[in-house]
Amino acid sequence: MNLLLIDAGNTRIKWRRIGADGERRNGYLSHAQVDQLAELTGIISHIIISNVAGAALGARINQQYPSCAQYILTASTQQCGVHSHYQPATQLGSDRWAALIGAHHLGANNSIIVSAGTAITVDALSHGEFLGGIIMPGTQLMHSTLSQNTAQLPRADGYISEFPSNTADAITTGCMLALTSAITAMQERLTTRNTMPTDIWLHGGDATTFSPLLPHTPHLVDNLVLTGLEVIAHEVYT
Repeated sequence: MNLLLIDAGNTRIKWRRIGADGERRNGYLSHAQVDQLAELTGIISHIIISNVAGAALGARINQQYPSCAQYILTASTQQCGVHSHYQPATQLGSDRWAALIGAHHLGANNSIIVSAGTAITVDALSHGEFLGGIIMPGTQLMHSTLSQNTAQLPRADGYISEFPSNTADAITTGCMLALTSAITAMQERLTTRNTMPTDIWLHGGDATTFSPLLPHTPHLVDNLVLTGLEVIAHEVYT
């Protein structure tokens, strides 16, 4: 089996090819480059797709692999050892669902699962139970919203400072503080609920930016979505 895992996100398409010989290759494309996917991935027999980028992009991916077995992930109540309390279960983004399954597979127990991408999701996973989570705009969306909807705040990338003394630093520090505070608040809630320590699992494009700003060192994972899709593939195709 030549397996292709696809994480079609809001900004990029991340992929992992696992060959019949066990060889692994990873890559990513912009949405504009999607038609190059089949050329990059080579011969494929089975595909697992998480797509939160819309039906049009999904169709452009699908048409490149007409003879492959394809499994389009939709969140459900129960899969691969994770039980969802989301209402309705299918409304949860497939990327969040795959990331939860990936984290559970890697050993996340009493944990907060953070995806730091275009949007930020902060999800609570307790002993295989997905309790729920929050969604926020990511740092770039926060910056853009401030510059587009205010007359005097520029679109400028500043630095994180203890006491910002210029506008660019004030915006950057404020955005990061808002997001990291939300993450730690969710961590404290889960710790209080279960009366046991809560760890954080962090992935996504901004993960390395967030990591040093959190009070406790998180588990950094390159791509929990692809990890989860691989776990799901073993259940679906074996």
